[in-house]
Amino acid sequence: MRKKLKAEVWDRMQFLFRNYYDRMIHLKLSYQGTLDKDALKNAVLYMVENAPVLHSSFHSDVVEPYWKEEKYTIDDILSVTASDDAESAADAFLLGVIPYENNVQIKIALFEEGNKSVLAARVNHMCMDGGDLKYFIATLVENYNNLKRENYSSVHVKTGTRSLDQIYSKFEGEDLKHAKGLYKNIAKFKDKKVEFPFSPPDQLDRNTIVRRDIDPERFSGMHAVAKSMGITVNDAVMAIVVRSLYEICDLDDKDCLTVSCAIDLRKHIVEGGAQGGMTNHTAWLACRTPEKGETIKDTVVNVLRSMKVHKRDKFIGLYSLPLLKLAYTILPQDLAEFAIKKGYDNPLLAVSNIGVLDEKKLTFDGTTLVDGFMTGAVKHKPYFLMSVTTVLGKMTLSTTTHGNEKDVEIVNRFFDIVEKNLGEFIACSKSAQ
Repeated sequence: MRKKLKAEVWDRMQFLFRNYYDRMIHLKLSYQGTLDKDALKNAVLYMVENAPVLHSSFHSDVVEPYWKEEKYTIDDILSVTASDDAESAADAFLLGVIPYENNVQIKIALFEEGNKSVLAARVNHMCMDGGDLKYFIATLVENYNNLKRENYSSVHVKTGTRSLDQIYSKFEGEDLKHAKGLYKNIAKFKDKKVEFPFSPPDQLDRNTIVRRDIDPERFSGMHAVAKSMGITVNDAVMAIVVRSLYEICDLDDKDCLTVSCAIDLRKHIVEGGAQGGMTNHTAWLACRTPEKGETIKDTVVNVLRSMKVHKRDKFIGLYSLPLLKLAYTILPQDLAEFAIKKGYDNPLLAVSNIGVLDEKKLTFDGTTLVDGFMTGAVKHKPYFLMSVTTVLGKMTLSTTTHGNEKDVEIVNRFFDIVEKNLGEFIACSKSAQ
């Protein structure tokens, strides 16, 4: 008999988000060199077999949804294809969608072009977030290398709980009581709703991923200026993006602007979630600026003032989660979704800095990593998400949307503005001399 698994709070919340995006997370890694297909297959099978949610179908029961483990083969998960253009083939693969009722919730494809290999993966966001996809791929590479070296005893994957309650594991006493009583949603503002200037929805719209690479020299320059200012790279990215959104959205310089910023809740979990299973632990913070600011430095100050309020809060990212859990606990699925949608505003503008993709952790034996990026779900217009990853010293900005060529042009114009403002930010070091 096939085993049923509990649908955790984040699983159900991501299922609700099907109304706003395609639920997929996307990863692409390019290598010089070829992979051992048998070792790759065995590593993938080991990982998926030991993470039951990845070989389960989701059932949206009217009372309480659940996962059901399904039969599967390696061919359901992994494909290996020879290609004349491995990069383009991988890009096309990334745009596909895995139905939630499918027997597996992750798809991996290896495209080979001579001595070049491109590994692409897409996974149902209901099963994990970007943080655990980074863990998954790094552990897959580690297991592959251990299998190649016949170091079988070192093959591993985390298999613990996927429960939301992990986020309280570092708290105790009054702090624990307070954290579990944070029912208020502090991210709701009555500001004017600002939308990214996509074209109107059209029957010809399709899933698209637009990326822009910031070369290592410019990224290093941004990092150096941020360090000299005493701010983080994420602070700098947020300031540059916020300023660029004022321009692309044609806002008045004195308008308020709210941009959601992803936060990894693993900071609240003992050992950063290393003992839990693969799941979602990402929340959103509201970065609210009262005005654009005359210069990029002014925008930095406005962003810092907003973000410092969050950073000084020991309960950062935990607000309204008890309310979310309560709704899913006491209400049937349909009523829970109705109630949550009434009180939830999906962010129109959002930024997710997924962080560094570590070259050392992502290199298969016998290959050299030459490129890579990760990006979030394909949003439905007018919702806008920009993902940020860094690999080999290069920062990649990417936006996923269900749109058309006009939308691609608009996003590229936005990236042009980002690069302009990045240049102004880097120039801050010269003006200070």
